[in-house]
Amino acid sequence: MPHGFDDYRVFISAPGDLEPDRQACNEVIAEVNETTAMPAKILLVSVGLRDNDQIASHRSIVSDNVRWSTYFVQIFQDDWGPRDLFRKLFLLAAECRDDATMPMRDVVICLKDAPHETSAEILAFRREFEERQDLRVFHYSTADELRVQLADVCEGWARSLIEPVIESRTTTTPDSAAATGA
Repeated sequence: MPHGFDDYRVFISAPGDLEPDRQACNEVIAEVNETTAMPAKILLVSVGLRDNDQIASHRSIVSDNVRWSTYFVQIFQDDWGPRDLFRKLFLLAAECRDDATMPMRDVVICLKDAPHETSAEILAFRREFEERQDLRVFHYSTADELRVQLADVCEGWARSLIEPVIESRTTTTPDSAAATGA
């Protein structure tokens, strides 16, 4: 049964050891829905799998979920999961964002501090994120810091979705609707 809301998927990609950070993302999305999006009949829907093994065993379904998403949040600290699957999901999201035929509008990277990291490969990939000009990269150390930064991002997404709705309502007056037969 139709619910009357336009929904937009937010794929949250995070290795299993960052579950509290993933939960912070879900809480932020729920708060933005309640305060900003839902009054305008818009809903940000968080999707993603919590278990690394589920991602490995259902890779094609997970990839399709990334392709169908409007927004992508990659949480990263020092692990790309089994067979670098989280990296592959991130690269797929960036590819979808750059394809005008896909719904993906934004890819956000949330880099959790890793002050004791020594792996040259992980440090190089963290640097690669920071040097890319086509990404918004946020640094944080705690789930609370992530929550604050992601709240601004999600509010921006909700406002960008609401603006066209408001504009269409203000350009459609009773006289113009009657003239067009609406």
